[in-house]
Amino acid sequence: MPRTVPEVAALVAKGLSTLDTTPFADLFAADAVYELPFLGERIEGRDAVVTALAAGGVRARAFGLTKAQVTTTLTESGFAVELVVSGPAGEFPSSVGVVTVADGEITSYRDYPNLAAAARLARPVFDRFLAASVENRWDDLADLYAEDVTIEMPFTLPGVPRLTKGREELRRRFHAAGQVRRLVKAENVVVHATADPAVLVAEFDLHGEVGGAAFVSTYVMVMTVQNGRITHSRDYTDTAAAAERLKALSPADSTGE
Repeated sequence: MPRTVPEVAALVAKGLSTLDTTPFADLFAADAVYELPFLGERIEGRDAVVTALAAGGVRARAFGLTKAQVTTTLTESGFAVELVVSGPAGEFPSSVGVVTVADGEITSYRDYPNLAAAARLARPVFDRFLAASVENRWDDLADLYAEDVTIEMPFTLPGVPRLTKGREELRRRFHAAGQVRRLVKAENVVVHATADPAVLVAEFDLHGEVGGAAFVSTYVMVMTVQNGRITHSRDYTDTAAAAERLKALSPADSTGE
């Protein structure tokens, strides 16, 4: 006998409460469809749907999210499911889904995530990054990065590495830079949420002093955060201007390094 709609809803709620799709993975019809209307995404087929949902659970746990309060409301064709998740960034409504059930199987799941609130998962790490930077706390800054972090700097000058790997190499560079310049404050900070709550885009200006002269550097960063640490970042700034500042301190060094 096929499962009833309340039974299907109960299994879905059980899984989502622990951010685990296992309890209801076999409930999807072979031709089930999973849609994310806010993102314009559509996934078809049981295996692809289960894979997508499982990946979402992995991402949520990577942020330290461990549980969700789940509310289900029966409809004429299935049920609605509402999630309020809990984690390091607090508690917030994360999504609402509309589920269609036929013959005891889920045939359609339309998922509407709270994209604005999801940005809160990565934002606290960026805020700590900015505070440690302007306060010249180089060890605290380095500790915000994952041990195997990768940093890309696409705008670097010829001869300067565009790729840096590893927290300890960053720590060394932070301390070395701190010997020649001091940061003072950040301004014009704008943080943009993205479709992936692990990723944010940040624009900001850093004010500092080098050789007794004030300077301002404008940055754009595409930052990925997992498990409370920065795992990857693409950093864009005017590296040519930075090189000119260093040359002013050491005119004999024509490379600006």
